[in-house]
Amino acid sequence: MFIFKWLLNFIKFVIKEISSMIIKFVFLLLLGVIAFNYFSNTKKTPVTKKSYLKIDLSKTYGETLIQNPLSFSSKSINFYQLLKTISLSKDDSNIEGLVFFFDNNTLSKSQINELGEVLNDFKTSDKPIYSYGALMDNNSLLLSSYSTETLMPPSASTSVNVSGYNKDIPYFKSLTEKLGIDVNVIHVGDFKTYGENYTRNEMSEENRSDLKRVLDKGYSYFVEDISKNLTLENSNVDSLILEGKLMGESSEVLYKNNLITTLKYWEDFKKEKNIDNMTEIENYNSTLKSISKNNKIAVIYADGEINYLSSRNPTESTITPENFISALEKAEKDDSIKGIVIRVNSPGGSALASDIIYNSIKNIEKPVYVSIGSVAASGGYYISTAAKKIFADKNSITGSIGVVSLIPNFKTLSDKIGVNMNEVNLGKFSDLYSLTSPMNDERREKIYSANFKVYQEFLNRVAYGRNMAVEDVEKIAQGKIWLGEEALNNGLIDSLGSLNATIKSLAMDLEIADNYSVTEVAYEEDLKSIFGSSLLPLQKIISFKSLTNTENMKSFIENEEIFFKPILYSSF
Repeated sequence: MFIFKWLLNFIKFVIKEISSMIIKFVFLLLLGVIAFNYFSNTKKTPVTKKSYLKIDLSKTYGETLIQNPLSFSSKSINFYQLLKTISLSKDDSNIEGLVFFFDNNTLSKSQINELGEVLNDFKTSDKPIYSYGALMDNNSLLLSSYSTETLMPPSASTSVNVSGYNKDIPYFKSLTEKLGIDVNVIHVGDFKTYGENYTRNEMSEENRSDLKRVLDKGYSYFVEDISKNLTLENSNVDSLILEGKLMGESSEVLYKNNLITTLKYWEDFKKEKNIDNMTEIENYNSTLKSISKNNKIAVIYADGEINYLSSRNPTESTITPENFISALEKAEKDDSIKGIVIRVNSPGGSALASDIIYNSIKNIEKPVYVSIGSVAASGGYYISTAAKKIFADKNSITGSIGVVSLIPNFKTLSDKIGVNMNEVNLGKFSDLYSLTSPMNDERREKIYSANFKVYQEFLNRVAYGRNMAVEDVEKIAQGKIWLGEEALNNGLIDSLGSLNATIKSLAMDLEIADNYSVTEVAYEEDLKSIFGSSLLPLQKIISFKSLTNTENMKSFIENEEIFFKPILYSSF
């Protein structure tokens, strides 16, 4: 017995020492990362000899700006900084031109349109814009159409896949029935189809018609832009695509149809054009960037899902009242900031968080404009309505004014695996959000009533912000989604325009157009929140007690904000 006890204590001691060593090692590693990022942020220097700016579009140029002390990507820039840097390089005598590498392009169509606006302005400098890649898809073709010259290798193994559109949406009803999981989706708005793939085996007519209208219109914009940029006939480009002549093909097909200008390997092209030096755009720093003026316009980002609580993943871009309002207050307290542009790129999320953020924007005394990126739907549009003016790209998705709740039920599954759930409760509806109690008509009506109140509040917010009658908002609500041009026509936005156009419009309205600078307000991630979000789930996972505790499981699902509570997610 003594030996067994000694052995047990020895094992505990070894585990404790090993754990301590791992923790110390991780702590030292994190300190090293923080120090590396701190010092590497100052390494960017102006280009001192003739060079081309290299833009690798396989990198992610996200919308938001987060100051994270643990980030390994200290050299990364966000999308606005990409636009700004290209604009500044136009007048830099040491920059000879731009070179885009479009393989695995991560930019959306809305972002490409905004970038195209900047590239058209860059062309007035008579500096060349080259695009190169071996993998061509729709977005890469759209981007390359803004170049002065686009080249691909003259190889049959290059990949060309340019098509109309194809959107695959999985439907899980048969699967959830086999697993014994019943997902109840309670929505307000016939076109609010978020979650229908858990309750159906095929797409609803509302979802199909809404989706097809938006995709058809987006495709027509694509053909128009390609044709205009390359001086081609719309009908010719359209027929090439719809007849499948640009699918499963190589670069030679694009060249023969004047969709690219050159068939040449990159190394040969470099020699021909005397491209001796290239500077990555992340490492480029123009001295003009340091110029700051007393009149400033602040850009604040609302990028990602909208949650009431902070994300468990510190690298995930999310919008919470805490981080957003903190950034908003910084801009409000800075006397040099005369106006604020909020860049919204969000499919929606928590109704509660959306309303809190909406209220914070509405109460700002400084003028606030919104620039919609790729999407500002549902909760993303909710918060936008608090702004004085809303701008969007023609390809931006917006609207989706509706509400939905998802409530899973694991009763059949628990019976299958031999778990008999017993309940003890007091009070009507105390088991309203039970994971195993059946969803009856009375309970469904109770949840629908709560959702309907949120929906009415959403309609009233839009009506007030857009100066419309509630009845008129209802006609374009019901969960329907709209592209930018449609949103302009039905009153959901004020103007079509990019982030730069939004900033310039605000500067003109403030009468500071001839003397202002732009400052980005970053979200700050502190070490406490990062460690908390990273380690807490790990603690839960390794705790056997938490795994066997149904209350913990229910709490985990509730805190995801997808279940039980009214949410404002986009339809797709």
